[in-house]
Amino acid sequence: MEGCIGNCATCLKANFSLFKDLSESELTILDKGREKLFFDKGDFLYTEGAMPKGLLCLTEGKVKLIKSGKIENEFIVKLHKPVDFVGFDDLMGERNYTTSAIAVEDVALCLIKKEHLFKVIRNNPEFALKIIQNFSEQIENLKEKLLNLTQKQIEERLAFALNELIEFFGFEADGKTLAIKIKRREIAAIANMNTANVIRTLAKFKEEKIIDTVKKSILILDQNRLRSLL
Repeated sequence: MEGCIGNCATCLKANFSLFKDLSESELTILDKGREKLFFDKGDFLYTEGAMPKGLLCLTEGKVKLIKSGKIENEFIVKLHKPVDFVGFDDLMGERNYTTSAIAVEDVALCLIKKEHLFKVIRNNPEFALKIIQNFSEQIENLKEKLLNLTQKQIEERLAFALNELIEFFGFEADGKTLAIKIKRREIAAIANMNTANVIRTLAKFKEEKIIDTVKKSILILDQNRLRSLL
């Protein structure tokens, strides 16, 4: 844990978050007692069942939210990148975390005290409405994603997961290797498949020269073909 240079009022990243329309005085309130936290790749930001201490504003790196599952070891609920709020729904629901958050690369984030966030919300109805609308959009997106996955065949589900990874992580410098080394069971969690089906379908995609694999690395050889499977 380290002190953060700057503050919420001067943070350029705030302009791309829900905070962008807050006044300088409101941002000053949020800044009181704010902490800057750092995590290495693979570290837990928090674990399922822990009590939120405040709002986690992701400023650098990427995070996955996981939930324990009966079939696979984990189910990836959501992926976060800057400038997302991590675990925001549990904080606002004033409940213990319903997921665990893991850094998929080195992470930096700001912890804003819960009481200061709630003070700004209580005094700014427009900000409160904006939060409600944001949650509504997230729920609608999740419903659409789940509906699409349940209606898709296995090949379409895997294509969906790979396209999600492309959009979220992008490529290495070669323009075709996914910028993340990912386990097959993690792909299975995103695609709502079991690991055995992921392995078989990846092998099929490899035979059809849509992708190639080198251990945990995945190379996208024909992105247009992959998108056509959606």
